[in-house]
Amino acid sequence: MNDRSRMMTYALVAMACIVWIWQSVKEAVSNGTALGTTTIIFLVCIGIAAVYCIVSALVLWWRQPGRNDEDSASQDNEKNTQAGSGAEDGNEEDRASSDISDHASRQEH
Repeated sequence: MNDRSRMMTYALVAMACIVWIWQSVKEAVSNGTALGTTTIIFLVCIGIAAVYCIVSALVLWWRQPGRNDEDSASQDNEKNTQAGSGAEDGNEEDRASSDISDHASRQEH
């Protein structure tokens, strides 16, 4: 799963938690159990989950390299990783560049 998919998943879970909190508070107020210990503990736990998901989604959003050019950034990272690994054999470099071009051509189609 890429970072964009993870970001969207965190955002959706955060929204679900917020809706769940709203619905639970509405129900607890109508039942008269809004100040009950179990209700407060439940709301705090779901609130922590919502905050965690919001923060994680924002961190992934801020770390996006270019935000619209995700494919080229991932290819640049692959090239940098392979170049830094010390591949001194010319055949290994040829295979690495052909793998990257094959990966790019598969993504275009």
